[in-house]
Parts: sequence; C-alpha cells; structure tokens
Amino acid sequence: MNPTVLHLAKWYPNKVEPLLGIFVRKHVLSTKNNFHHKVISIYNTDDSENKITRITNNFEGIEEVVFYYKSGIATKFKVFYKVWKEINSSPVAIIHAHIISWASTLAYLHSISTKTPFFISEHWSGYHYKLFLKQNALVKYFKLLTAKKAKMVFPVSDSLKADMLASGIKANYQVIGNVVDGEIVERPKNDKFTFVFVGDLEQKHKNVKGIIEAFSELKNKSKLQLDIIGEGEDKQDYINLSTNQNSSDSINFHGYKSNTEVFEYLSKSHVLVLNSYYETFSIICAEALLSGIPVIATKCGGPESFLDKQTGLLIDVGNRAQLINAMKEIQSTYETFNPKVLKEKAEVFSSLKIGIELTKSYNSVLS
Repeated sequence: MNPTVLHLAKWYPNKVEPLLGIFVRKHVLSTKNNFHHKVISIYNTDDSENKITRITNNFEGIEEVVFYYKSGIATKFKVFYKVWKEINSSPVAIIHAHIISWASTLAYLHSISTKTPFFISEHWSGYHYKLFLKQNALVKYFKLLTAKKAKMVFPVSDSLKADMLASGIKANYQVIGNVVDGEIVERPKNDKFTFVFVGDLEQKHKNVKGIIEAFSELKNKSKLQLDIIGEGEDKQDYINLSTNQNSSDSINFHGYKSNTEVFEYLSKSHVLVLNSYYETFSIICAEALLSGIPVIATKCGGPESFLDKQTGLLIDVGNRAQLINAMKEIQSTYETFNPKVLKEKAEVFSSLKIGIELTKSYNSVLS
C-alpha cells in the first residue's frame, strides 16, 4: 500500500472558488501514482447555514476535506481545533504544508509528538513586497521556526527563494516549479496578428493599462488584435481606456475562460504579453510556451527562470517604450520562433517531471 501524504493547504479549490490554489491540487496530482493523498483546507464564507461545515470530496483519487466557516474569532479557533483533531486522526507518513501559514504551524506542532516529517511549498508574493516583515512578532516567529524545522521548503522560483532569504527565512531550500499542463487544441491562427493577455484584471499587479497603451501606439492596429481574457476590479476602467485610446475596434475583452478555453485562445494567438510588476512564477507564460507561442514578459521575478531569447522578449518592469518596441519587433521576427522548441521549454514543468522531483524528496525522508 502506498504511503499517505497529508496536505494542509491555505489555498485550495472549493465550491465557492473552484480555481483557488489550483496549482496546489496539480502538485498533489503529480505524485498520485506513488502516494495516497489527503488534503485539508479551510475557507471563510458566510454563505453557510452552520458556523462550521465539513465537506468531503474525491477528486481523481485524492481525498479532499474543506472546512467552511463563518467569520468570528471564536469560530476560527473552533475550526482550527477541528482541523487539529482531523490531522491527529489521520495516519500519515508525511505532511506537506502549502504556504507558510497555519498549515505549516500545525504540521510542525504535529511533528513534535509524532516525529512525522513535513515539507512546505511556497507561492506567496508578499515576501517581495516586504509584507512578511510587517507581520506581528508571534506570526513571524512561527513562520521562521516552521521553515527552519521543515525537511525542505519548495519555493516555485529562484526569485521567490531570494525574496524569502532577504526576509530572513532560513531553510533547506529546493526550487520546484508549478505544474503546467493542459489540453492542447491545435487551432488555425487568427487572421489578424494577435497579442493575448490572460490573468486578473487588477492594475496593481498585472499592469494591463500599460499593455493597452502600448498596443494603442502601434501604427498598424487595423491589422492587429489584442485579446484580453480575465475578470477583475479594473475591467471597466480598461474598457474605457481602450475607447479613449481609439483602440476599441481592435481590443476584445473575453471575460473569464476555463483552462481548456484559455489554451484554445493561446493556440489561435501569436504572442502572449505579460506586463506584471511581480510574479512568483507565471503559469500563463509556461502555458503559452506549451501552446507553441512566444512571450513578451517583464523581468518581474518568476518568468526569468525559464524565459530567454528562444522564447520571446524580456523587458524592464513598467517600461512602456520597451513594451512598444518589443510588440513591434516580435511581429517581424515571429517566424523565427520554433513552436517545438517553445513546447520543450515548458515540458520541464509537466506533471511527470514535477512529480519525479516531489517523489524524490518524499522518498528521501521515508528511506
């Protein structure tokens, strides 16, 4: 019988937010053939009859437990107590905490008495923005302690690892990227040369405003297309901006799309544009490569770990002139990018490859 790994996840898909922490589920699935998995997560929502509701689900053989709880300090303490009881009633060989948070703290506390080894995966961008340093002393103490006591800490990029080290977090680090996979559907390219953006429409993180402004500066807009996929608080502002820039005829807002639909849009497009201020990894950039299209991206942290001259163009953060020039240049050099090479770049993040890395780490403590 395969050993059991118990995952404690701060972010995880649930009935309210089915895409929340989808990257965690993909990490779990990557080793499902070698280990039995159980996931416990909590989710704060007032759309529930009871103060605390425990819901179980089986997703491709993974036992998933979500505790939904209503707001309130007392209720939050009660939900943590229920999680603690569930942890102690689950015979496991390894605990894997996802995000240094309550998940890693409970994993550490459990390990004190049971000697169960635990790992931590990290995705949080807050280290880059110095948010860790602004947390209260007790929270910082437990985060520093759990990182130090974990068998390994897995940041998803070298950039995130550097930000964690700069925050004073000492650990046995091993960078393991996100799983990038999907149903690749080959589609004929759009008639117009198409730039595509996929992500949250939030200016403070993604700077879609810069993409719209740069696109509007291009002289041959009548032969170009910009597809914007996603939802967010700044969507209407972006729609208004495209009108004010006299570009609304060439810019299409498609709203939220499923992962399968996103791959269809990527396959029909010519170039992905990422203009973020910071990314710990950027799954969409890797998905674009997997779809065989080049990428224009800012040097915003995570993307530099796998993007280079073979995959497209890298520009400085917040530099509109560079973005305009990159959008012009890639139109003339587009045919030089080999879809086969682009796909090979993304294959290092396949479920198989990431699963092998995680399996090695798990086995290192079991042997």
